[in-house]
Amino acid sequence: MIDADPQTKASRIRQLVASGNLDEATKQLIDFAVDFSSKRELKRESVTISGEAALLGEQIRLFGLTEFTYSKIARLRLQILTLLDVIVDEFNEANIDLIREENISSLQTHSHSQINEKYPGKIDEEYKRKYRDELAREIWELIKEMPPTSIVFEGTGISKNYKSKAISYRLHSLDLRLKLGEITAVVGENGQGKTTLLRIVAGDLASSTGELKYPYLTLNGKTDWYSIKQQIAYIPQELPYWNGLLLDNLHFLASIHGITGQDNEDTVNRIVTRLRLNEYRKATWYQISGGYKTRFALAKALVWKPKLIIVDEPLGSLDINTQGVFLRDLRNLTNSSANPMSILISSQHLYELESIADNIVFLKDGQAIYSGSVKDFDKNRNINSYEVACNLSREELINLLQTINCSRIEEAGLNFIIDIPKEVTTSQLLNIFAEHNISLKYFRDISQSTRKLFES
Repeated sequence: MIDADPQTKASRIRQLVASGNLDEATKQLIDFAVDFSSKRELKRESVTISGEAALLGEQIRLFGLTEFTYSKIARLRLQILTLLDVIVDEFNEANIDLIREENISSLQTHSHSQINEKYPGKIDEEYKRKYRDELAREIWELIKEMPPTSIVFEGTGISKNYKSKAISYRLHSLDLRLKLGEITAVVGENGQGKTTLLRIVAGDLASSTGELKYPYLTLNGKTDWYSIKQQIAYIPQELPYWNGLLLDNLHFLASIHGITGQDNEDTVNRIVTRLRLNEYRKATWYQISGGYKTRFALAKALVWKPKLIIVDEPLGSLDINTQGVFLRDLRNLTNSSANPMSILISSQHLYELESIADNIVFLKDGQAIYSGSVKDFDKNRNINSYEVACNLSREELINLLQTINCSRIEEAGLNFIIDIPKEVTTSQLLNIFAEHNISLKYFRDISQSTRKLFES
């Protein structure tokens, strides 16, 4: 969901600073400056601070905490909090001035009367100073309740048939809606149609049936496919080779999308710093790992501000730590109010995607077994499900859990899927293992995870 409230975002950044996570705090500071500051120098300062945080993190990794790094940490904390306050003040002042001068049309809301009724006439200086923060928050509460058309893609009856002597495959009819500020994940086993669906939405593959619309991408009145395609970035699983230096590629892509001059320099510098690619500015294709190629591919998309980013299996080349960073970056970038976008992503890393996605599409045998909100999946169930791994056999597990009326125990690779009545708590289940001194190698509550659909 697009977050248009600067107070909430600023509070999150302050919490990150308080917890000592300066790397994440400064990355979000860049996003905050883009969303809520109109001053080029403040945006540049956020990038500079974030670059310093990245360098400091590398110094701590190499040399540990020293007197020098402690002083740098203290200085960096102060820089972050100071810039944060400056941007918040600038934003609040600017938006209250808009209302004071009755220039509310620039807020791009279709319900001006609501604001006029709440703040009639001009607001005097004393009232403005006294209630500045409260006014700014209330204004943005009104605005974010009245978003413009936010449906980026809407497809009904999408299907695809492949027929040849070697292979016959069908992606069955399904509906799909993608909205600004949301991440939609497509999951399922190999060969279930994930890439096919992504390529259809991206316009790289024609569907056999179905109606495809791009409402938000045609708000400018341009409905031709070229104009729509210019707002969609597709990152395939197999990344194409690129020539030249990383930095030159980013500048080139920004320029062909109309971002030139100082804006080009600032945009590229911001994205490179935001995605922690600074040390690879002068790198070539053969000088970076597969994981950095994936992050570079995301940078190539972000520099020209597409409205829809489609990413096919990006996590395969990333280590477990970088996977989390990559997905967290996607989540935070999607929430932007200045550059809102929708993300469609596929992966076999189910739990990781469920942690950041708003919606999920589960494909099995070419059919959408589930398509909807992540939080709504199986919310009306009468059982809870768990994935566990231990040294017991299936028969031993059945005997162990018979006292809680376990309704299903199925092998799932090296693990087991266990179904128990909803009234039995997780603590009660864990206590049974503990009472019998059984060590669990793996335990996860999958009651509201589409992981269960793999075994259905």
